[in-house]
Amino acid sequence: MLAVLNKVKLTKYNSLQFYQFLRFGSFFLISILLAKIAYYRFLPEYGTLIISRYEGLLLISGSVTWFWVSSICNTLIPYYNASDSETQKRILFNAFVLLTAFSLVAGIVTYVVGYSRGVDVDLYQMFAVVVFFNTPSYLTDYIFYLKGKYKSLLIWGTVTFALQIILLCVPLFMRNTLNLAINLWLVLSMLKFNYTIVLLMKYASVTVHTRLILDFMKKVTPFMFSIFLAGSMEYINSFLVQYKFSDEEFAIYRYASKELPIFLILANSLSNIYSGEIANLNKEGNFELGLEKLKNANRRLMRWLFPGTVLFMFLSKYFFMYAYNANLVEGYKIFNVYLLLIVSRMLFPQTVIMGMMKNRIFYLVSSNYLIINVTLAFWFLNIWGIIGIAYATVIAYLVEKVMLVIYCKTQGIDIKKYTPLGEYILFSLITIAAYFAITYIEVNDVMGLF
Repeated sequence: MLAVLNKVKLTKYNSLQFYQFLRFGSFFLISILLAKIAYYRFLPEYGTLIISRYEGLLLISGSVTWFWVSSICNTLIPYYNASDSETQKRILFNAFVLLTAFSLVAGIVTYVVGYSRGVDVDLYQMFAVVVFFNTPSYLTDYIFYLKGKYKSLLIWGTVTFALQIILLCVPLFMRNTLNLAINLWLVLSMLKFNYTIVLLMKYASVTVHTRLILDFMKKVTPFMFSIFLAGSMEYINSFLVQYKFSDEEFAIYRYASKELPIFLILANSLSNIYSGEIANLNKEGNFELGLEKLKNANRRLMRWLFPGTVLFMFLSKYFFMYAYNANLVEGYKIFNVYLLLIVSRMLFPQTVIMGMMKNRIFYLVSSNYLIINVTLAFWFLNIWGIIGIAYATVIAYLVEKVMLVIYCKTQGIDIKKYTPLGEYILFSLITIAAYFAITYIEVNDVMGLF
């Protein structure tokens, strides 16, 4: 890893993308290894139960943490870049205070939910402590990034994510319990928490500033509300499947509803990076330059991600067959639907809005998204089953992005200023056509059996 880092020129543009690849890639790799271990080291029924229990833990903890972690960390970049040096030192520690306070609440909720379930209570109790210690340590990533310590960021990511994989998968491979693996995760989360404190002592002003926290939360809250409403459908969908379908079908859906990590990483990282870039250039009076940089970066990314999406649609069946196991193969049909989210992810009006720090619009747009998504999910579920939930998410997410594009237009910012529109439309049509072509081939193959 060190040899690779020495050869690559790390910048604020690619370092965060590399790090996110390590982060999401580790969880994606865990899902592959867990599927293999569960299938080959345990009886099929018990192996599926292990996957279902693990995904249940992630579902509960994620549903009480993702929205505020994402909003605080994503708002931190443009807020930090738009501040003077003294405020930058203060905001790092106060962001940690916020993360720790929210983590305490999330840990308590995880504990209570586990206790109320009456099943695997000790497992949920231990995971609640993991949530408390692990979540504030996300700030370490952003300290390294904001201080320009890009090599340290990737070394940190490589070490911690490798340990996550080892500490979860090795005990299960040795046919130990999931409880032991979660206990080992707890040790790792405590070490990460303490290392974050060490970094804060070095780079931050260790004083609580109430006014600064309140001002920061004014910027965070609209974005938090947006992420909560938009992202909540992922969890609502999972709870809906868990309630209406079997453990095996729940495991299939959880695996199938994971977007390909590298696509999600690159899109999210570009948004995070250029929201900070636009905020910084806007402060200097070069707002149009920030939009042009976003447009060029978007063009380069589209030329990779759209063809990659189409290719993966054709290969997804074989990927599920060989990467996971026979019990999960049917999930590729749902996975292909979620690949269509690339059409929405390659629009970045939210990046422009965050760069301008005009986050209040997220209240309205995200409320509309949630209403549409919930309505379509229940409607389509009765028509197409589980795959209908995926269709609902794709449509609702596209509507949300279109609404944000319209808002930017009302602010005098045309979509052509931050999006290579011609290429975007062409790539989107090709991707949608590829999906329907693949689906048509599958349907005809099935009909041919009769």
